[in-house]
Amino acid sequence: MNDRQADGLRWLRIFVGLAICLGFGFMQWRADPTDGLSTADRFLYDARLRVAPAADKPPVIIVDIDEASLAKVGRWPWSRRQVAELATNILDKGEAAVLGFDVVFADPVAEDPAGDEVFANAIRGRPVVLGYYFTSDRGGLTHGQLPAAAFAANHLDPETSRLVWNGYGANLPLIQQAAGDAGFFNPRLDPDGVTRSLPLLAEFDGNVYESMAVRLLRNYLQDSVLAVGYADLRIAGERGEVSIPLSEELTALVPFTGPREDGQPNYQYISAVNVLNGSADFSMFKDKIVLIGSTAPGASDLRPTPISENLPGVEVHATLVSGALDQRLLARLPEGNLIATLAILLVGGLFSIAAPRAGAFGVVLATCTSAGALFVWNVVAFVHLGWVLPLAGSLLTILIVGLFNLASGYAIEGRARRAVVDLFSEYVSPEVVDKMARDPLNYHGDISVDRELTVMFADIRGFTRIAEKMPPETLREYLNEVLTDLTECIYRYHGTVDKYMGDAVMAFWGAPVEDPDHAEKAVLAAIDMQKAIKRLSDRFVARGFPPVSIGVGINTGVVRVGDMGSKLRRAYTVIGDAVNLASRLEALTKHYRIPIIVGESTRDNCPARSFEPIDTVVVTGRQGAVQIFAPSETVAVTRPLKVPETTTVLPRKVDEAQSTGV
Repeated sequence: MNDRQADGLRWLRIFVGLAICLGFGFMQWRADPTDGLSTADRFLYDARLRVAPAADKPPVIIVDIDEASLAKVGRWPWSRRQVAELATNILDKGEAAVLGFDVVFADPVAEDPAGDEVFANAIRGRPVVLGYYFTSDRGGLTHGQLPAAAFAANHLDPETSRLVWNGYGANLPLIQQAAGDAGFFNPRLDPDGVTRSLPLLAEFDGNVYESMAVRLLRNYLQDSVLAVGYADLRIAGERGEVSIPLSEELTALVPFTGPREDGQPNYQYISAVNVLNGSADFSMFKDKIVLIGSTAPGASDLRPTPISENLPGVEVHATLVSGALDQRLLARLPEGNLIATLAILLVGGLFSIAAPRAGAFGVVLATCTSAGALFVWNVVAFVHLGWVLPLAGSLLTILIVGLFNLASGYAIEGRARRAVVDLFSEYVSPEVVDKMARDPLNYHGDISVDRELTVMFADIRGFTRIAEKMPPETLREYLNEVLTDLTECIYRYHGTVDKYMGDAVMAFWGAPVEDPDHAEKAVLAAIDMQKAIKRLSDRFVARGFPPVSIGVGINTGVVRVGDMGSKLRRAYTVIGDAVNLASRLEALTKHYRIPIIVGESTRDNCPARSFEPIDTVVVTGRQGAVQIFAPSETVAVTRPLKVPETTTVLPRKVDEAQSTGV
C-alpha cells in the first residue's frame, strides 16, 4: 500500500465517519418521543434518577389510608364524619399549612348521607385542596362539580401544546363549594407506560385548570399569583416564589430520587388510624403540606415510575411539590434536541477526523475519551443546572464511529500485514517479519527512501574451480548448503537478504526495520559467517567435497532503499555508491587474502569494536582514495599484515575485473 492509497483510505474513513454523524444528528434533531433514541434516553434518565440523593427533610407528609387503617376503621369509603375528624386533627392539632386529598368524594356514603354536611363544615374556609380527575372518552361524561378555572384557554399561546380533556370526575357540589379549592391529579404516561411527569395545567371546555401540585403550592405560598411563561410556570405569594420548568404539554418532570441512605422511605408516612385515635405525633404536621392518600391494596393508586414499579400516586404528587419548594426540579429544554444534535456534529465530527490517523489502541482511547466527555457534560448539566439533555444519540454516534474505525482499521492493517509478509518474508527473518506485521502501516515496501544502511557482499572463493569438479546436481546441493548457512547468519543478526548472485549473497542492515546498530550487526554477522563456513568446510571435506571459504565486504553509507524494478518484476533492494563500494571491498579480500574488509564509515559506526588498518586504495568508480580495515579478531587468525610504515601509502588501483560488481 503506497502513501496515495493510504491517504485515499483515510479520507474514505473520515467521509464515512462524518456521514454517520450527519445521519445520527438528523435523527436526533427530528427525534420523536416514541423513537429508539428517546427510548434509550429514557433509560439513561431513569438510571440517573435512581442514584440521585433523596431530600433530607421534605416539606410534605403523607397520611396513609393503609391496611391497618382499613382493618380498624373499615373498608373505604369511610363515613364522611371520620374523614372530617381526620382533617380536623391534622389542621387543628397538627397546625398543618395545607391539607390535600388524593381522593375524590364523588358520591354520598349510603350509610351516612348526613356526613357530607359534617365534612363540608369541617373544611369550609380551611386551607384544603380537594382532588379530581379529567377523562377523555367518546361520550365526554362528567360527574360532580369542577372548581373555578384558572383562566380562559385563549390566554395561552395557540401554539402551546397542552392536554385537552372532554370529561371529568369531581367532588360532590356540597363538598367542592365548601372547600373552594381543588386540583386534578391526572398523570402523564410516557410511551413505555411510566410516569415521569405531571401536567401542571389542562384544558377543558375552553378553560384552563390547575393540577393538585399547583393548587397545593399556591395555597402554601398564600395569596399567590400564577404566571405561565414560555419555559416555566411561576407562583409568587407571601411565603415566597417558586418556578417550575415546563416541558411538552405544560407538564413538569417529577424529581424522583433514589432511596434514602438510612433505608427509610423518601417521605414520612403516617397511618391514618393513628391520626384518628390521636396517637400520632401531631407536632410533625406543623407548617407542613399534608397529603391524604392510600397504599392499601384495592384502594391505592399505584403507578410505574423510574424508581419503582408500584409507587403510590400520592407520593408522585408529594415529590413534585417537595421538589418545587426545594428548587430541585429538572428541565427538559425545548432546545434539547438542537443541543444534542450540535454535540453529535461537533464531538462526533472531530472524532471522525482524528480516528483514522490513530491505531487500534488510539481509536479505543479516543472513543472512551469522547464518550466520557459527553457523559460528564450531560451529568454536570443534569446535576448542577437541572437540564435533561438527550445523551443516547451522542453516545451511540461515538460508539458506531469508533467501531467503524476499528473494523476498517483492522481490515486495512490486515491487508497491509499480508502485504508486508508477502513482500518481506523472502528478505528478512521470521521474527523481523512478525515485528513488521504488528505495525504494518509503518512499512511501505513500495516507497523508496534515502537512509544510512550497512551493505554486505559475501562471495565463495574459487567457486569456478569447485564447479569444474562437480556434477550439476551435487554442485546445486553444495551451493545451497553454503547459502543457507550464510543466510542463517544474516537472519540471526536481523539483516535483510537483498539477492543471491550465483555463488554470492548481498545483504543489508537498517531496513526495512530501522536499527541504529546496523553497522555493528553487519560486522558480527560477517564474523559469524566465517565461523559457520569453517564448520561447513570441515563437513564438506569429510564427505569428500572441496573445502569452502568466503570473502566479505562491508560498507556503510546513505543509499536508496525500497521496492524497485520494472512493471513486470520488482524487488526490495538498495542502490547507491555505498553499495558499489561494498562490492569492491569484497573483491579486495582476494587481493589482501583477508576474509573480511570494511570501509571507513563502517569502522566509525562501530566505536566499541577494534579494527586493523589494511591500506588506502583507489577503487573503480571512485576518484578519491579509500581507507580499508579488517576486524581485529579476523586478522589474528589469518596472516600477519604488512602494515604501512607511514600513514601515507601510494594508492593501489584495483582492476574492475577483480570485483563481483553490481
